[in-house]
Order: sequence, then structure tokens, then C-alpha cells
Amino acid sequence: MTVRSASEEIVIYITAGFATAPDFLDRFGAALAACFEQAGARVRVVIHFPYGDWSRQRQKQLREITSDLWNNAHGKPSRYGGKSLTRLIANHLNPDQKLLLVGHSAGAVASIQAAGALMKEGVPILGVIQIGSPKCAIPPELTNRVLYLNATNQLDQKMDPIPRLGTWGGWMKSRLGVHRWHRMKHAPVHRITLPIIGGHADYFRDHKPYVWQDATNLQTTIEVIWTWLTQLEEHEENEENEDHRGQITEKEDEHD
Repeated sequence: MTVRSASEEIVIYITAGFATAPDFLDRFGAALAACFEQAGARVRVVIHFPYGDWSRQRQKQLREITSDLWNNAHGKPSRYGGKSLTRLIANHLNPDQKLLLVGHSAGAVASIQAAGALMKEGVPILGVIQIGSPKCAIPPELTNRVLYLNATNQLDQKMDPIPRLGTWGGWMKSRLGVHRWHRMKHAPVHRITLPIIGGHADYFRDHKPYVWQDATNLQTTIEVIWTWLTQLEEHEENEENEDHRGQITEKEDEHD
């Protein structure tokens, strides 16, 4: 990944889901930050608990998560997790930042809701990474900037069950004017299933027995994320170069 400006700071907002331990995401955040630092970037990690950590009443958390999922499915703004994350980011935003939002479980729904709200206000988003997330509608402007990760336990081939919740679906009109349900209408373009040991809570484990083919779950997760981020940047650079060549061609045509 290329560092474009010495003044530019990458701020990674990592958002927790339901009843999460206070230190659960710390090692993941440090490992992801290390990738940027090795590439020469200035990086800062902010870990946020939009529904509270495991000390908060679980019934209240579930009610708020359900509300955010329902609002997302019906095109309404978040009242809880997404709203909380949006407010946090807006209160600390400055022009020299590039924002990367990463969410685990229900925190990934909050990340999508916050990213959508911020982009409507003109705030650029580097990308959104959903890990073990319920399915939620991705705003059209974010479709190509979202990486959706789920996992299969390599010991028993069981899938993480949480991504079965929610929906990407929506109604579409055919060329004949008939409305039909399209289950992938609001799905992210980039979707990858990770080979890990364990289940929903184990994407970030960095020790035995959470090792598959000489890689810990954390290493597997980080490698896929970093590869995607690098490819995303390369795609943006190619688009910028094409735009630049187009501008040069237009100027040459004007002189002719």
C-alpha cells in the first residue's frame, strides 16, 4: 500500500458487536495497524462498543441490535449502534484523515450505517470490512468498498451462524414490469469465506489450537484484509490514472 502524503493519517474504527469483552479486539487492532505502519503510514486505532461491552445488560443490547437491523432493511437511519459510531467519528474528524471502518458481528452493521451516513455528508471512506456480520443492505455508493468475511470451521465444516441472519434482498422490477424479490440486491461485491478453527468468536485468535495450515486465525484474517485493501488502492490508482489521461486528451483536442 502506498502512502500518498506524510500528513495523511489512517484512522481505523473497529466496532464490537453483542456482549463483547473489553479487550477482545485489541490484538486484531494492533495487527492491522502494524500492516499500515510497515507500509510507512501513520495510523491510529479506535475501538468502539456501540451497544456496550459484556458488562451491559444483554437484553438491551439485543433490542438495540434488532432495531438497527430492522431500520437498515427498511432504509431508515440507525437509532443506536450506527448513530453512536457516526457521532464518534464526526466529533474527531479532520481533513487529513482516511477512514477505515471494521466491524465484528453486529458492530459490522453499525459500521455500514455509519459509513453510509458519513458519505451522505461528503466524508470519504477508504473502506468498510464486515467480519462475521449479519447480512445488511449496503448503500449503492459503498458496494465496491465493502469486504464481507464469514468463516468455515475446518474441523467440522460448520459455517459461522451469525451471517445467516439479516438480508441483502430487495424488490426489483423486471423488464416486463413485474416486481420480484432479489436476495442479492443490496449485497457487497467482495465476499470471502475464511478457513479458520472455531466459530463466530474466533476470527481473531492468535494461539493454539486456532491454527490451520500453519496460520493462526488472526493471521488468516489479517492477510485477507490486507490483500483486499492493497487491491482496492491499486484499483483506485488505475482509475485516477485513466481520469488523468482523459483530461490530457481533452486538452489536446481543445488545442487541435
